[in-house]
Amino acid sequence: MLTYKGRFDLTRFEDLTVTVDFHCHSACRFCIVQEGMNLFRGVSLERLRQAVDDNVKHRRYRRICFTGGEVTLEKKLFDYIAIARESGSFEHIRLQTNGRLLADMAFARRLVEAGVDEYFVSLHGHDAATQDHISQRPGSFDEAIRGIANLAELGVCLMTNTVIHSLNVDHLPKIVQTVLPFRPVRMEFWGYIPMEDYADTLGFLVPMRQVVLRLREALSLLRASGTEARVKYVPKCLLGDFADQHDDAQPDVVIAERFFDPYPNFSCIYEGICEHSDTCLGLSHPYINKFGWEESLLQPTPRTRPFVEPDDGPAMGSDRPGEGVAPALDHPEWRILVDGVAERYGAKLSAVQLTRRSCVFTFVRGESSVEFVLSARDDKAPALARTPSFNLHYRAVRGPDREVLSALIRAAAEAVALRDRGGRLLDRRKGLIGAEAFRRHAREPFG
Repeated sequence: MLTYKGRFDLTRFEDLTVTVDFHCHSACRFCIVQEGMNLFRGVSLERLRQAVDDNVKHRRYRRICFTGGEVTLEKKLFDYIAIARESGSFEHIRLQTNGRLLADMAFARRLVEAGVDEYFVSLHGHDAATQDHISQRPGSFDEAIRGIANLAELGVCLMTNTVIHSLNVDHLPKIVQTVLPFRPVRMEFWGYIPMEDYADTLGFLVPMRQVVLRLREALSLLRASGTEARVKYVPKCLLGDFADQHDDAQPDVVIAERFFDPYPNFSCIYEGICEHSDTCLGLSHPYINKFGWEESLLQPTPRTRPFVEPDDGPAMGSDRPGEGVAPALDHPEWRILVDGVAERYGAKLSAVQLTRRSCVFTFVRGESSVEFVLSARDDKAPALARTPSFNLHYRAVRGPDREVLSALIRAAAEAVALRDRGGRLLDRRKGLIGAEAFRRHAREPFG
């Protein structure tokens, strides 16, 4: 079984993550980017300017997040932040960090004054013994806690992230108790996924039965405190009363394309019958290979509509910390490309689904429907028609009114051709930078 979940992550289209550094002063034992350390380059300032200029024109993203490696080690970090801030095209600037350098209040305050208003801090242990063992760096826990305390004092949006694995699974409630005094806006828990160690020879994967036991305890503490929570890479049906806190979406990422080559696939044995299979990835293949499909543990919610294997993962809702689950965006700047077409045929435009890879317009007329698809222009790929920015396609024709739907699609193609002046960016790659993303090594010349 390999649906879109074997090919793409679910996309939160309004968030853009930019990887600016592939160095780190911690060495977390489970780290999923360790194979890229000292191999990949961070995104150049020039490449960032291109992405920011695109956002100025098209307002694709409302948030930019800088990450690494450890992002605070980047010597030009404040230059990256300045480019994003001075563009005026982002509502929020976020850092994803281990928090250690933020123990220096002067540095933390400088980041805030530069325009960083959201901080996503990794914390994988509840005390120094646990965290320092995981990071393999004595003192890392104390530094991270001081950094978190400084952020709390500065009054910014503070979030934490904990990756669940065998070294900390039994301490999840204690991690919550450690962080809560600092009044985080949100705490996130991500199931561990191996990027290279598919056979889990290091033993970091944990049976889901054990994961959810401790995870539900942690989520219960957060709910009682009124603190928002999010869970990734743990099946939604295992969260019980906390299912609303499930969120498998990830932002668009400007990073080397090859970074995603070892990214594991996901599947669920109940995908065809579960109501939530469109937005729940299920189990990673390394987990399935080690522990099986968990068919007796998973509890699918019966579907209320027929299952149709999707061509792409759906675009997910907005990430608005502290505001709960936000709805998907309406994307008016893309809707205008086909504005007025549906009504001429007694139909309606029922949905606009936008990801980095495609923009899908769903037209409905009574019991009939069709999806009109825009993808990145590629003169070598087959297409119904082409415009300066797009290849145009249609798919998923359903119902009796096929002749009317055919005319509607032709009219939609004509409308897009008339209204597309070029410059709209869609890209089927996961990463958005190429050969310049790799470091040259004397013993192994690149190219």
